[in-house]
Amino acid sequence: MAEPSRLAEDPQLLLLHAAGLGRGSWDAVVERIPGFARTLAIDLPGHGGVPGLGYDRDVVPRLAEYVAERVAALGLRRPHVVGHSLGGVVALELARRVPVSAVTALCSMGFRAACHASLCVVRTRAVLRLSSVVGPRTRGRLLARKLVRTLVMGNLSARPAALRADLAAADMSSMIANDLGALCRYAGHYTFRAPEVDDITSVNLVWADRDRVVPLGDAARARQVLPRAQHYVIPGSGHLVVRDDPEGAAAVIHACHAQLLWKRQSDIRRGARAEM
Repeated sequence: MAEPSRLAEDPQLLLLHAAGLGRGSWDAVVERIPGFARTLAIDLPGHGGVPGLGYDRDVVPRLAEYVAERVAALGLRRPHVVGHSLGGVVALELARRVPVSAVTALCSMGFRAACHASLCVVRTRAVLRLSSVVGPRTRGRLLARKLVRTLVMGNLSARPAALRADLAAADMSSMIANDLGALCRYAGHYTFRAPEVDDITSVNLVWADRDRVVPLGDAARARQVLPRAQHYVIPGSGHLVVRDDPEGAAAVIHACHAQLLWKRQSDIRRGARAEM
């Protein structure tokens, strides 16, 4: 964890994973971010041994409240919060509850029509049911085949056959073991409505142009809800951007974090000149 005295100069990256995955899903991205960006990934409720919630239509705000408590417990001061999918909209909700320096949301839920969300829920739950029929070892052997990876991961990845077989098997086992089913049932229908985000909070929305779960068209509504947000597109990636293109994800996070640090340093210089 970053020392409190450094947080004002070098805000820490707090990473929030997608539904069904876990903090380990960030590993390939984090190792590609330049060393100045200090990182802390946490498991959301229902993942990595953290007890789940009583899921209902308020699950996203409740997840944000959980993260707010973790931010306080960890002694973080205005972290730069980065979220993927469900983690993205939880990060946006978090910015309503605690001071954060910036939010960078990759393939964020919360900006789509209910009918599209329902279709994604149906597809995801069907894949999980089929995959849970076999044990982990058999699942791993099956996912070693490119055709099986294409069939099982094609809804999430733009390049399922190119995914590493061990990571695909680990992700699928994680989705089955964690609370993805319950989260999809409720969080899939959640809509981020009001732009009640601190005016000094930088918001970056990152999209993948081959995302079948959160289509690029959702950016249009996001611009209406959060008109001050900056938008980025990672080309050739699907919803599982942390697997499809960890280099691209790391690059855009690095760019957003570098911009935050530049703004912070500019504010410090302006303040110093004002005191002269």
